[in-house]
Amino acid sequence: MKKTEEKKQKHKEEMRSKKIKRIIFYTFVFLLFLIAGIVLLRKSLFFETEKVVKYTEKSNLDYKVYLHENEFYEQEYLGKDMLYVASLIDKILIDFDYNFEGEDKESIDFNYNIIATLSINNSTGTKSYFKKSYVLLEDKIINMIDSTSQSIKETVDIDYQYYNSIANGFKNQYGVDSESKLTIYMVINKKNTENSNFALDNIKTMNVEIPLSERAVDIRLDYKDINETSSIIKKEGITFKDILPIVLAVIFIIISIVMMIKAMNNISYFRTKKSEYDKYISKVLKEYDRLIAESSTLLSFEGKDVISITKFTELLDIHDNLQLPIMYYEVEKHNQCYFYINKDNTVYILEVNVNNNAAIKLYEKYSFEVVATRKGYYNGVDAYLMERKMM
Repeated sequence: MKKTEEKKQKHKEEMRSKKIKRIIFYTFVFLLFLIAGIVLLRKSLFFETEKVVKYTEKSNLDYKVYLHENEFYEQEYLGKDMLYVASLIDKILIDFDYNFEGEDKESIDFNYNIIATLSINNSTGTKSYFKKSYVLLEDKIINMIDSTSQSIKETVDIDYQYYNSIANGFKNQYGVDSESKLTIYMVINKKNTENSNFALDNIKTMNVEIPLSERAVDIRLDYKDINETSSIIKKEGITFKDILPIVLAVIFIIISIVMMIKAMNNISYFRTKKSEYDKYISKVLKEYDRLIAESSTLLSFEGKDVISITKFTELLDIHDNLQLPIMYYEVEKHNQCYFYINKDNTVYILEVNVNNNAAIKLYEKYSFEVVATRKGYYNGVDAYLMERKMM
């Protein structure tokens, strides 16, 4: 028997030594291949580049000057770049047309509005008597998402006589020699979206100038279009230098993962496995937590009738009948415990154990004697039936 135990112990030590050597070996190979894979990956990848991307902005301003009914002009309106008689002008219709064209697909937010500014200046136009702005179109946002182009088209209606009457009224009331004009601005602000890999934040303006308070034959509309080519610095993501090192790097990393798994499997040999006893106790305590009360001291059996219970379900039935808590006492950690119910001079007790030696000693302490043996009762371990003689 002693030789068998020594042989088992020797085999256990040999297995332990082998496992440690394997852990060291697998860990070394894991680190070696992981480092080699990372080095190869870094050498074969270029993580960021800067690229100059060009884009073009163009605009087309068009307007129509609508006339009051008169005996000279048969048409309803006149086109742009003509001379206009102020007293015949009813309204001016302005069409703003803006186009953005880029080399690459991008995501950009276009924020724009249209404002009219009335200015009354001195005769040389160097100083201002009066200035006021009017919002013709509130702020609008257009989102260009993953595209190379975007267009914006808006039309505004200008009541020429309304603004002209303000300029003439100021001039006549105060008798100043003045020069007046109405400037219509379309302001476009471009910004990159949050996830863009470039920075863009600039403003472009299209504008039309309409002279006011002029003599009849001298009115000309001046306008400014956009026609520009600009560029942005775009940061590119990961690029590949050579595919072969990448393939090798991936293979090395996979090997390192396999080695790590093997090392972890060998490490698990040294972990304490949860016994069937511990699993059973944990399950009972968890499922019947409301019914069970844990005790730090064992109830004295002296002077009590002890009734041994063979199944936990029987103890549950007794609990239901007596409406008393099931007490739990751990005799030896991971080895033996009692579940019992104490009713006056009677104790109903269930023993759960791995080995019954400690329980026998406890019962003998209180004058219990072994009267029978049940072979293999506890999963192959013998159980003893004990009685206590009452004096």
